[in-house]
Amino acid sequence: MPVAQGGMASVWAARLKGTRGFQRVVAIKTILPSLSDDARFEQMFLDEAALAARIRHPNVVQVLDLGEEGGLLYQVMEWIDGEPLSAFLRELPEGSGLPYPIAARILIGACEGLHAAHETRDDADQSVGLVHRDISPQNILVTRDGVPKVVDFGVAKASTLSSAATGTGTLKGKPAYMAPEQIHGVDIDRRADIFSLGVMLYVLTTSRHPFRGKNDMATLHSIVSSEEAEAPSTLVDGYPDALEQVVMMSIAKDRDKRFKSSSAMARALEAAVPDVHKVGDAEVASFTRTLLAEKLEARATALRSSLSDADLRAAENPANRPSERMRSPSTLQGLGGPTPPPVETSSASNEADSDVTRRDGRAPAVSSSTAPEKRSSPLMAVLLAVGGIGLLVLAAAAAIVVLWLRPMMIEQRSIPSATAATEPAPTLSVPTALPSATAAPAASDADAGSNISVDSLPAATDPASTTQPRTTGAPDPKTPPEPTQPGTTAPPPTVAPTTTVAPSASVAPGTVPKIRDPGF
Repeated sequence: MPVAQGGMASVWAARLKGTRGFQRVVAIKTILPSLSDDARFEQMFLDEAALAARIRHPNVVQVLDLGEEGGLLYQVMEWIDGEPLSAFLRELPEGSGLPYPIAARILIGACEGLHAAHETRDDADQSVGLVHRDISPQNILVTRDGVPKVVDFGVAKASTLSSAATGTGTLKGKPAYMAPEQIHGVDIDRRADIFSLGVMLYVLTTSRHPFRGKNDMATLHSIVSSEEAEAPSTLVDGYPDALEQVVMMSIAKDRDKRFKSSSAMARALEAAVPDVHKVGDAEVASFTRTLLAEKLEARATALRSSLSDADLRAAENPANRPSERMRSPSTLQGLGGPTPPPVETSSASNEADSDVTRRDGRAPAVSSSTAPEKRSSPLMAVLLAVGGIGLLVLAAAAAIVVLWLRPMMIEQRSIPSATAATEPAPTLSVPTALPSATAAPAASDADAGSNISVDSLPAATDPASTTQPRTTGAPDPKTPPEPTQPGTTAPPPTVAPTTTVAPSASVAPGTVPKIRDPGF
């Protein structure tokens, strides 16, 4: 929704939308299309944002953000629900000014805000020498709550922060409110703004301009002439003397005779209008709503209609479902006029939340904290690639280790137990060879056919604890024992006797004697 347009920029209404239903109306300021390609005006726009962002005062409009969309610069500022002092002057009856306490209260607030701007300091804590250079009724807004606000630092000058110099023969500001030294093009300071405040106070209390001519050139000539302005008391009967002194001191053509600061002017106004202490923001708000009731209501109605239209456009876009907006950062939603303006996006997920439209059809998709478009980071891609290669290398190494250990594991399974491999079990010599028995050579030819009696066998002893001499019938230690088949029980060991045993009558020839288990 268009709000105002000046010689350099336009102001639009927009809505800041955040998570969980948060929303706030803000103002968007953009350079006029005819000046958007001029590097000088672009630099002035950037300087304005840099200067205004450093000022923190309730009587100065706050700049929240500076951005660029499609080559178009924009500022995000706080929304002022009010009207400029120029609207007050148009609504006043012919020949009458504002009530003195109301005018004094508004000007005191403007002086305080302007003093904060004049005292702006840089990062090194040095004064930047800021001068507004465009103090006028159009740039002093009064909110619905009765708070005056200084706006538009577009042509402000700062000795250390401004990079755009004023060219020779160039005037910046409104001619009717310029100080003589500003018109002459000499170096200016804060006293030039005090002159503008004095002219504005003169107009607000008398409804007449002290230097107005038939045209701008005549007005400029009247300002730079040596002739002082006419006293307000000659125009308005009963004009307070103390207030007149403040006014005439503020518009003195010799800047050395003016107030040294806008703060000093504010203190002088408080002393000149005693009733100003009885007037606060509430009284100014009541006067504003009475005088400008139609304008305020018309603006509020247009704003509500624009908000409703914006909600309808957002509802038609699936990207603006509540669940999606809760996951999205704050965005700015433009408020169109009677016909919805074209929608331009600042990101894929906030398509309809960024539709601040200019008169030439372009729309800056603005956002004080709009999330940048998600792009794949080259570093992240490299890290993912390295991680994948690392996993492949680890998998290949594990496979190689398994293949290398597999033969060893198979070989270990085929080797007998350690005890059977290192200590061959002792055997018993059986005289008769049987298919299933192990035959041992006899000790002598005479004993070869003798049967061994079970009762005549000596008691078995532990070969590990008792060492016996090797006999002729002992097995050859160099001959390994036959391996035992897995899952079968090894035959009991045999012991070769060292003496000849007589045959027993109880054992029939040709039968296998029962062998006592030696207990190994």
